[in-house]
Amino acid sequence: MAPTAFIRNALLGAFVLLAIAGSIDYAVDPFQQYRVPTFYTPRFYHAYQRHENPGIARHYTYDRAVVGSSFFENISGSEVDRAFGPGRTMNLCLSAMTAYDARKLLEVMLASRKVKQVIYSVDYNAFSGPPNRTGLPEPLPTYLYDSAIWNDYPYLLSVLTLRKAMDIVLGRHEPGYSTDVDKPWYWADGEEFSAKSVAKHLDPDNLNRRFAQPQRTMEGMMRSFEANVPPLVKAHPETEFIFVWPPYSLLVWLDFRQRGQLEVSLDFKRRFLAALELYPNVRIHDFQARTEWITNFDEYRDIYHFSPRVSSSMIKEIAANADRATLDNVETTIAHIREITLAADPRRVIADLERRAEAQRRQGRLQ
Repeated sequence: MAPTAFIRNALLGAFVLLAIAGSIDYAVDPFQQYRVPTFYTPRFYHAYQRHENPGIARHYTYDRAVVGSSFFENISGSEVDRAFGPGRTMNLCLSAMTAYDARKLLEVMLASRKVKQVIYSVDYNAFSGPPNRTGLPEPLPTYLYDSAIWNDYPYLLSVLTLRKAMDIVLGRHEPGYSTDVDKPWYWADGEEFSAKSVAKHLDPDNLNRRFAQPQRTMEGMMRSFEANVPPLVKAHPETEFIFVWPPYSLLVWLDFRQRGQLEVSLDFKRRFLAALELYPNVRIHDFQARTEWITNFDEYRDIYHFSPRVSSSMIKEIAANADRATLDNVETTIAHIREITLAADPRRVIADLERRAEAQRRQGRLQ
């Protein structure tokens, strides 16, 4: 065979194989980019939330959404519906979600349907870095967040997509995905929420050691905020945006104090409220000064993540319009957070945690 014929046939063969792979990936569509699956049970792959969420946002039936980081992943749509009343809620959370990640996802969602309410978890660290910072080292697959199909070839021709598609076709099951549409990103099963769990790997001299959150500046946070939040609120007056400050444990505030991040965080809370209270389609709820929550370490997995019980209580209180943040009460909230943070000694807090953890271990051995 002549070299040119060999090259031509090799290229033709490669093209045919790519066409077959692309056709399988499009037909099965494991990351639900083009449709809600009808011939298999949908799989929600936690490691590939950034790939799945835009398709879910486009194709599922809902009129209320929960958007945020891992803090809100344990909230089910049905519990929101029970608290808020008529409607259908979809959890579209994303681990390590930044303000930019949230904006890109909300743009997809709000362009696809009329959404009456967005419950949005606000995290200080989500506003660190440049306005287009995403939450994981790999870039956001933005080709899945636009309306074009022609640029989806990284998805349609991906070995990963083909492997997931063949797993579905062949009925193979692997760990790492959920089939529960009501709480697709739920991770609390098998996790321990206790003083013992919080006490693990804590360094009283460096409370940030485990999570390694970056330093933040007010200038940087406000640039990210202004680029990613007000434009959405202003462009969608038909949607109510319910922003929620989640109840970090007291140890997070002590970490902020250690790293010189306490005042920048409190001032950002103040500025966030002042900027958004101007909009009639915004309300803000703040649970960060709830002492009975943030000091009850038996409801935390680590210094940041609280239990589903706390999540459920929050949803009920938001639905009841409790803990509203306003310009009239924000300074009281800030003063209370500052007071309890400055009054606490990290070493004493951790020593108390370790005593309680040891008591929990002894109790566990006796049971």
